[in-house]
Parts: sequence; C-alpha cells; structure tokens
Amino acid sequence: MAYEIPTPKYLRVLNTLRKRIEDGDYAPGAALPSENQLCTEFGVSRPTVLKALGILKQDGWIESQQGKGSFVRGRPSAGRTSPEYARDAVELDETGDTEILHVGPVLATPRIAADLKIPEGTPVYERRRRTVTEFGPVDLIATFVPVDIAVGTDITKPEPIPGGLLDLIARQKSLRADYATERMTARRVSPDEADALDVPADESVMSVVITVHQASGDPIMTSVLVMPGSRHEIEDTYAIS
Repeated sequence: MAYEIPTPKYLRVLNTLRKRIEDGDYAPGAALPSENQLCTEFGVSRPTVLKALGILKQDGWIESQQGKGSFVRGRPSAGRTSPEYARDAVELDETGDTEILHVGPVLATPRIAADLKIPEGTPVYERRRRTVTEFGPVDLIATFVPVDIAVGTDITKPEPIPGGLLDLIARQKSLRADYATERMTARRVSPDEADALDVPADESVMSVVITVHQASGDPIMTSVLVMPGSRHEIEDTYAIS
C-alpha cells in the first residue's frame, strides 16, 4: 500500500512565504500580510501562522516590529549550516566507503531541469554512487551538474573524486557554493533503487533533493539522496559551510 504522510500546516505556510521572498514577491523591507490575512489565505489557526513566522524570524528571513507586523529582511546572509546527510550528498569524499555506479551525460528530467534552471532534456553530467558499509548499502546519491560546469573538470571522469565535488568545482571552475535548498519527500522505492539499496520492492524511502547555489542564485549542481525510511515533505535553505 502507498504511504501518504501529510505536510504539517505550519510548514506549508513557512515554505510558501519563504518561496515568495526568494522569488521577489515580497521584497526586502516589504510588510508581510497580517496574521489574520495569513490565517484566512491558508485556512489555518493563528498559532500555526505564528509558528511559521517564528521560524522565519529565527532563521533571519523576516523581522517583527511591535505594533506594526512582520517585515522582510531578504535571504539570510548566513543561514544554518548544512545537516550531516546534506554534507554527505554534496561534499562527500568519493574515495571513502563509496561505490561509483555511473558517470556520464544524461538528459535532464523535468524536475532536475527546474532545479538547475535549464530546459527539460538538456544534457547534464550525472555521477551516481552509493555508500556501502559492512552491513551493505546505506544510501544512493545521484548528482547532476550542468555541462558548462562539468566539462574540463574531473567530474566527467569515472574515478572517485577526493575531497568532494564542491571542493573540486571551487578549485577547477572558481565557483563558490553559498547556500543550498532542500526538498525532502517520503515515497515508494523505484525498482532500480531497490536493486542498488538491496531493499524490498515495497520499501518506503526518504528522497532528499539538494540544489547548491552560488551567492548570485545560479545553481551549481543538484543531488538526489535516497535512504530507506520515510518523512513528510520539507523544503529548506541553509548556508554551505
């Protein structure tokens, strides 16, 4: 049977407001809609709106002014640091407990194309690998890099890359990672993933899509991390440390 895990209401409000700030719908200095307006728009209670606003304020996206409401600060100059699983996905040294499964050009799917801001079907370089311990495979990571960034670097070579992809791109292309956006979903494992992870065909997996950006907002690469387990969908942004 399929697993359906609803997204918490406060996350829906938080993710929507943060995306509007990122997209420029709410410019720096602009006032957010009032708490009552947000309650009406999203069909949620005031505590739900306050929880979403509290997290946005804590992470530096907005500020509150007594008696006036909440105002946009813009993208935080330094958000929280990346969690361990995200560092594994985008900064992992491939000479460790990893097995390279595929290196080469593929055509960008609609989802990857949207994350990398390129037309669907555009060639990108994929590096697909899995982490293997004495207990077997523990995760599967596919990283997609635009051709103009990958060409002329070791990304196109099948050998493991020491130090991680971001370090290599910084050294060979002079592109510095500034922040990453994350999308996390729980879903059924695909047949190919089940084979690579050595799990049953009906296993529930956690899929995390992490897109790394320059400070300008231009994407550098997108990694899809798949691990056995399940969680609701979350979108997040954090600094690359």
